Amino acid sequence: MLILLFLIISIGAKAQESSEVFTDKIYLPSIKTIQLYVDPLMLTDPAIPLGGASQLHLEFDDLEGDKKNYYYTLIHCNFDWTASDLSPFDYLKGFKEQDITDFSFSFNTRQSYSHYDLLFPNENITPTKSGNYILKVYLDNDPEKIAFTKRFIIFESKAQLITNVHKPTDVRFTDIYQEVDFVLNYRGISISNPVSDVKVLLMQNFRWDNAITNLQPLFMRTTELDYSYDIENAFPAGKEFRYFDTRSVRYRTERVRDIQAEVSKTEVFLTPDVSRGNQPYLFHKDINGKLVPGIIEGFNQKAEPDYVWVTFTLPFDYPLRSTNIYIIGQLTEWQMKDEFMMHYDSDARKYEARVYLKQGYYEYQFVTLEEKGEIADSELFEGNSYETENTYQIFAYYRSFGSRYDEVICYKATDSFNNNR
Repeated sequence: MLILLFLIISIGAKAQESSEVFTDKIYLPSIKTIQLYVDPLMLTDPAIPLGGASQLHLEFDDLEGDKKNYYYTLIHCNFDWTASDLSPFDYLKGFKEQDITDFSFSFNTRQSYSHYDLLFPNENITPTKSGNYILKVYLDNDPEKIAFTKRFIIFESKAQLITNVHKPTDVRFTDIYQEVDFVLNYRGISISNPVSDVKVLLMQNFRWDNAITNLQPLFMRTTELDYSYDIENAFPAGKEFRYFDTRSVRYRTERVRDIQAEVSKTEVFLTPDVSRGNQPYLFHKDINGKLVPGIIEGFNQKAEPDYVWVTFTLPFDYPLRSTNIYIIGQLTEWQMKDEFMMHYDSDARKYEARVYLKQGYYEYQFVTLEEKGEIADSELFEGNSYETENTYQIFAYYRSFGSRYDEVICYKATDSFNNNR
């Protein structure tokens, strides 16, 4: 009877997990500054080849500042980020879960925190299948005590992608969008029904908020699928990202207007931003919205940077009706979060947001979101210029007949400055 009850509970839990759409999500408010990249290159995207020597590096802080028993597991997902039908024994070699043992305590900081590091795959946990994965971190060996979840992708090189980034031919979008045409060559793979068996994921700067996932091949040739649309595979080009640097709070950098250091906190006030919607394009080398935590006056870049209050200011003559303004970038995990929403000060005629961030170099943009809308828009405050440098990522997925999961058969990243194949 007890065994039957256990099976019923297990099946119910698996069904609930299978229907859940996983995202990058923080469940504990004390968790800050999560980063997941290909070690040791902090500005890389979390995508590694199957069976290679590459490892992903996870870093995060816990502002409660004590030592906690964090554990992690990997969940294999379908193309749509629901859990696949595979069991951990099907896609993991080693253990199903493991504790995170590498940590350090902050020092010389006003804000106490503990910093955690993890490298994987490792000798304890190694994925054996390509596909979408969720890194799930939780407390006390209890998967119900979730700290956060983070997406990453493991790919194979069974096929080839040929890409071309160019201006759309549609005159309405020629100067403000970037079109990403590509051809998938799957020579060597027997695919009976490419339209239903193959899916593609097209991303701009590894952003999930505006990723394109519903493309079908426009032309089909022998062992080739051609995705050369006109506008369906195009993105607003945006402009180079805004930035600020708080790696030192002893002096003001180019984008810092004032610093107020107190006993218990440090306030950083950024130079007021301006709307760039109607301004001409101006090039500067950016890192496409990413961040690099760190400190200049110190040696330990993980545990010496402090947390400071950063105030963003955007002068505007009137408040927007039924529209909210958000700061967005890797610092927000490309999500419209409440803590990064701008609030209007009618006396000063400006929008402001005050955010608690680790010292470092940050990039960001302002986007607007209708109160009942789902897609953010950067047109009003940032504008779009075809000349903008962006990086595009393409993943191709394949599920063969009878298979229980979507494998990633190839991956390519290409720059909008590089139109060569």
